[in-house]
Amino acid sequence: MSVAPGDPATASGARAASLGLRRNRDPHQFVRVARYSRFVTRMKLLMPSLAVGLLLLVAVWPRIQAAMEHVRIPIPRLDTSAARDLKMVNMRYAGFDRHNRPYSVTADVARQRPGKDDTVELDSPKADMTTENGTWIAVQSYTGLYQPQHQLLDLFGDVEVFQDKGNEFHSDSMHVDMAKSTAESSDPVEGHGPFGTIEAQGFRMEDRGAVIYFLGKSHVTLRDDQLEARH
Repeated sequence: MSVAPGDPATASGARAASLGLRRNRDPHQFVRVARYSRFVTRMKLLMPSLAVGLLLLVAVWPRIQAAMEHVRIPIPRLDTSAARDLKMVNMRYAGFDRHNRPYSVTADVARQRPGKDDTVELDSPKADMTTENGTWIAVQSYTGLYQPQHQLLDLFGDVEVFQDKGNEFHSDSMHVDMAKSTAESSDPVEGHGPFGTIEAQGFRMEDRGAVIYFLGKSHVTLRDDQLEARH
């Protein structure tokens, strides 16, 4: 049997075959093709830009290298000795002498270094002592060493001694025994007060300054009113 070209059966078969081919195609294939096309397009634009950037870098690199050679980045140096020290700011130590009288030792900065027993290094140390009748004596210096266990204080540099009586003494060093309430120095000493002025080769204080001995060759200048008071 023959089929005419315009036969409806023939057209229906052609449409069915076309639908079958569309259904057999993978839908993910279209997505992959589209992504690849976009990638190729982007790379066509990116590659020339990268090439131009590399050429510019090669051209200016000698100038960059010369500029880098003149740049020095300061690297801070760490003081490892400070890490080994025990430091205290605004130190204050309070105690009592052998007669149970109070005293105190203060400093702007105190450092205790390992391997030095209980010795404490002091910056701007000050010490004050009060007597039983309420009078006081104070000392200060540029630096000092303090031994809390032995109650010993050594002062160095511009040592100053003050008494509430108005007396004032200056020396380069002084050794203070806080427990015994004594102080002494073998360096020259200068002093002044209501009595007048004095210069000596050293001095020794006992009982918190109640008694002061001036050592070596000494020179005393008394005030006129003190001389009149003695007559």
